[in-house]
Amino acid sequence: MKNLSISLTPAKCELLDNILNEFDEEVYIKSDRVLKIFRGNGSLASDYLDFLVQMNLVILVGQVDGIALPAMVGKQAGVDMFISEGGFKRRYALKKLEEDTGKSIFDLQNENLDLKEKTQKQDQLLKSLEDSITQQGKNILHTWLMRVLYFFAGILMTYAYFKLFGTA
Repeated sequence: MKNLSISLTPAKCELLDNILNEFDEEVYIKSDRVLKIFRGNGSLASDYLDFLVQMNLVILVGQVDGIALPAMVGKQAGVDMFISEGGFKRRYALKKLEEDTGKSIFDLQNENLDLKEKTQKQDQLLKSLEDSITQQGKNILHTWLMRVLYFFAGILMTYAYFKLFGTA
């Protein structure tokens, strides 16, 4: 086996994940299923399988010198967890995010938690401001209703005064 190093891209990560997803519930698959992913390019498929072997994700069974692909490919323990955690695509995206931001995933998670706390505090403040505004609105409405009521009471009392004590 050659010491292979593949510089990962999103497309290459997808191919690697496709190989691992091909196993589904099976422990071993025939190499032609892997060959199908690479549209018949056995040399390329062999390079990707060698990379997966180096990563301890698969084993090659029935490999013969001079033939690019083994008879079967077996998955190692931990492949299912690796795929359930997002596989190569997720790891590539996390690495890219780390490179772009200059921060580690741990730093980004802490920053995210801090932002969530600030958001919660802002939500609480906004809720209390809304409650305060609603209460002020109710107070203003109550004050104006009382003024209108006093105004009509004054008109009614003036009318009654002129009716009772008015000159005829």
